[in-house]
Amino acid sequence: MSTEAPAATTATEASWRSRVFGLSWLSYFSYYFTRTNFSVAKKDIQHDLGFSKDQLGWIDTASLAAYCVGQFVHGVVGETLGPRRLVALGMLASAALSIVFGTQSLLGVLILVWGLNGFVQATGWPGNGKLLASWFDTRRRGELMGVWSTCYQAGGVVAKLVAIQFLVHVGWRATFVGPALWVAAVGGAFYLLVRDRPSDVGLVDPELPTMDVPRAEELALLRRQARAQVLRTTRIWFMGANYFCLKLMRYAFLYWLPFYLAEGYGYSKDKAGYVSIAFDAGGIPFVILLGFVADRLLGRRRILTAALSCVALCGAFALYREIGQAGVAWNILGLALIGGALFGADALVSGSASQDVGGSHASALACGLVNGIGSIGGVAQTFVLVFVTDRWGWDGLFQLFMGLSLLGAVLLAPFAGVRPSLAAKAA
Repeated sequence: MSTEAPAATTATEASWRSRVFGLSWLSYFSYYFTRTNFSVAKKDIQHDLGFSKDQLGWIDTASLAAYCVGQFVHGVVGETLGPRRLVALGMLASAALSIVFGTQSLLGVLILVWGLNGFVQATGWPGNGKLLASWFDTRRRGELMGVWSTCYQAGGVVAKLVAIQFLVHVGWRATFVGPALWVAAVGGAFYLLVRDRPSDVGLVDPELPTMDVPRAEELALLRRQARAQVLRTTRIWFMGANYFCLKLMRYAFLYWLPFYLAEGYGYSKDKAGYVSIAFDAGGIPFVILLGFVADRLLGRRRILTAALSCVALCGAFALYREIGQAGVAWNILGLALIGGALFGADALVSGSASQDVGGSHASALACGLVNGIGSIGGVAQTFVLVFVTDRWGWDGLFQLFMGLSLLGAVLLAPFAGVRPSLAAKAA
């Protein structure tokens, strides 16, 4: 009997952790179905409703500004509400708003609806960051988040493919209605099948001692202390500044890459959509690789790994300027390299490195802060892109991105040697 109980417990833990990881991955993968559809449909919306590039940018800006605010709000709310409720409610609300967007034509209504969608989309990152930090310890967090972070590259790829099919065969409005049904279904499954932390199902939380488990009031004190420590930690603010640079670039590609390929290279709407997938697809192997490098080769120095990836990103932009015009295959290769370096740094900074600062008690706050500051860059990208491209063209934009990549590396450099302790910490 005494030898069977631990084995049974281990099996139960493995089962629950597999379930939580899988559904967390699926949830964030699915968020992209009601996020990237606008970028794919943008050209058709412009043609059908007569909007200018600036007006399309207003819709983007509303979404991104609300997403930015939502990161800060949900980073705090998630610590109280719990990731299960936060993510499920966010997905259901996003699905409903996407359906509404697909039925409207007035610019003001579209701006309002997509802005609200951006706010509820912001539940996904702090919610899932909190969930994973609560279920998994820091030992292989870089590798774990590297594998997990494939969800938003895969989500970007599949969501675009689905949106393209709806766009080509049914029309742009269907790109907002059809995928929303999937998002709603996943949100419901997430609520029913996920639990906030191991102790909710009778297991031991990974960052708490296995003996003398703190009582409820002691846990509440630990969490307050952890949240205060996050706000006092200089590293979190520099990571946020780095993520500002990364997210400005990532969201410029997310929202405008199909448009750029159509305008800059004369690609058809479906060809532009397919080629743009290379950016997301390039990130999939790189986030896994860099998570492995950070944990196994660089001793859990996740910030150092992210800084090196930022330097590589500058090189990828420089290469793309040379090979992008050489043909579709070279264009795809260049975009894949940019996506790999960008997503690799992105996953480390906003994922495992943020969780390292927050621990299991304040990870939603830490992830929300970094992503919230980063999302200011997401908002700024619309203004930056329109301003730069109108004056210096798309090549000027790529030169700017090279500079931002190096700036991102510089911001991380003071903390390159930091690595989390294996000992459990409150923050």
